[in-house]
Amino acid sequence: MATRKRNSTESRKTLLLVTATEPEALFFSQMRKDCRYGNLTVVNSGATSLKQLISFTAKEKNRGRYDVTYALFGLDDVGATMDEVKEAAEACAGRRIHLCYFNPSFKLWIYLHLGKPNGFIAAADAFDDPLGKAIEGFEWNSEYLLTKGLNLHMKLFPRHSVADQNARDYNKLAIQTTGEKATAMPELNMTITEVCGQADMSHNTKVFK
Repeated sequence: MATRKRNSTESRKTLLLVTATEPEALFFSQMRKDCRYGNLTVVNSGATSLKQLISFTAKEKNRGRYDVTYALFGLDDVGATMDEVKEAAEACAGRRIHLCYFNPSFKLWIYLHLGKPNGFIAAADAFDDPLGKAIEGFEWNSEYLLTKGLNLHMKLFPRHSVADQNARDYNKLAIQTTGEKATAMPELNMTITEVCGQADMSHNTKVFK
């Protein structure tokens, strides 16, 4: 009897991603489904502060005994400053919890699929107009992601590598302006590939327009 060959992209490790808000959790749940990442667990914490998010993440990590754990948030969502993020990252290192942040909000990551800002953007609402024009019906909330935006990740995926490079380039600009990176998403992207393997999009791919 022929033995079924194990998919080389499969991994025995597990990755936990805890988000600060429900829209972030819905987006990464779309990614989990679209990319067939069976060893990725996405949980919404509903936290309103960085302290709450980290506490919730630590409990989820210990309960599930995950190999790799990330807490993901926009600074606006948890009311944090970059100095507070740096302090939290140092404290979390010993607890094996990584932080993936967006300054000022997660909408930065969506925008980076479209292009690179020419200057540092400090206000989250500055992304609303360009995103609304580029993505029909776009609103960054749970209702959108559960209705018109059910396929948002699928539509964005063809530009994932572009967004990752844009994030790296934008981080250089942010460092020149603020002294700190604007997002740790490139690091999370690397971790997802290392732990979950290459995305399997063969079942369905929609072109972003």
